[in-house]
Amino acid sequence: MSTSAVGAARRLAARTVPSAPRLRLVQAPATTRGRTPFVGLVIVLLSLGLTGLIVLSTVLQRQAFEMQDLDRTADRLQTQHDALAAEVAESRSPGRLAAEAVRLGMVPNTNPVFLRLSDGSVVGKPRPAEKGTNVKRVDR
Repeated sequence: MSTSAVGAARRLAARTVPSAPRLRLVQAPATTRGRTPFVGLVIVLLSLGLTGLIVLSTVLQRQAFEMQDLDRTADRLQTQHDALAAEVAESRSPGRLAAEAVRLGMVPNTNPVFLRLSDGSVVGKPRPAEKGTNVKRVDR
């Protein structure tokens, strides 16, 4: 090969073969924001969350105690209601009413009279009741 051909080949090889990259020192980029605001935000959110949980737990516990008190009150009132209902039922019984009537001086009628509504007639012979005829006085 001739010297001109060798020179041309070297020039061609120099163009196609990349030269080694030149390395240089690069300064670190200036940070515009640090981690402090993010960490602060996370701490605030966690604090608010935990405070909310504590408040919610406290409210639920207070409501549970109030509910327990209301259940006790309801049970007590139900027992009182049952006792009063039994007392009313006992005071409405026919025996009790008859005894109270005699105690108050009322006299039972041994000759009842009935009215027939269809024709307006009176069935039976009306007579006044007499004291001490068929009920004995019961004192309580």
